[in-house]
Amino acid sequence: MKKIVKYYFYLAAFIRSGLKMQAQSVNTILNINEGNEANIYQDECVLLDIAVFNKKAQSDKLWNMAGSERMDELNELLKQGKIKQEDYDREQTSIKNSRRKTTATELGSGNSSWTSAINWKAMNTANRDNIQLPVTLMKKPATGGKAVLDGDGYYLACYGISPEDMKSVPPGIYAIECLINNIPSNTVLLKVKGGLMDKMKAASDSVLLRAGIFYWHAENGDRTVAYADRILAKNPSSLDGLSLKGDGLVLQKSFLPALETYKKAVKEYYKQNGVGSEPPEYLFSMITFVKKELGQE
Repeated sequence: MKKIVKYYFYLAAFIRSGLKMQAQSVNTILNINEGNEANIYQDECVLLDIAVFNKKAQSDKLWNMAGSERMDELNELLKQGKIKQEDYDREQTSIKNSRRKTTATELGSGNSSWTSAINWKAMNTANRDNIQLPVTLMKKPATGGKAVLDGDGYYLACYGISPEDMKSVPPGIYAIECLINNIPSNTVLLKVKGGLMDKMKAASDSVLLRAGIFYWHAENGDRTVAYADRILAKNPSSLDGLSLKGDGLVLQKSFLPALETYKKAVKEYYKQNGVGSEPPEYLFSMITFVKKELGQE
């Protein structure tokens, strides 16, 4: 279930990648087509996912939380008479002195999205020339307002290049970074092959699914459903196809067909994985959402 994995386990992947970064005021993780490298033709779409957070602030918060938990333990030990007052006082002082001040970084404002702080850099690895890629901010997820990068702040944005715009990008290998406050993200590679996809590749599930997800991010329900239907025409029990179609129908506000589609996806999941298996929470959350829209809950 590649689509559901993208939506619900991508955040964990970002966090794991972020743990390898050095502490700074802004940390940015960049992925291209769900990885660090994309090999595409000139009529395929590209998705660039960005996660922004403040690793130092998060680390400081965890440090202080650990100190608070230790103080709770010490209070209980003192209450039970299992620690001397002088030992309690000494450790309490040590914990208080070691507390860290958490400093937040703010991006954007009430009048401008935090994504206005993002700049792109793309370099042709063959001649090291910089080029301007036709990158567009997608409508999903919503990114309005400012970002407060404190101990809890974690923000996601998605950018894309449409199949039509990709035709303007010459063949080659491009190293791409996004920069916030002049702090670069990790580098991803876009490898563009000359020419267009052949019919077999263009009809493959992976290409259809990525295109459908692209248009879901663009909030184009008609094209999302169209790509989902092409997947389901070949495989009516495709969990990715059913999930994608349900999402497209929600964009169209066709809530009753969307509910039926999500329920079918759940049934197919049990059929393919066994009654004792547990379908992704995403499907149940969407069923609940659609029922509310229909006034059924």
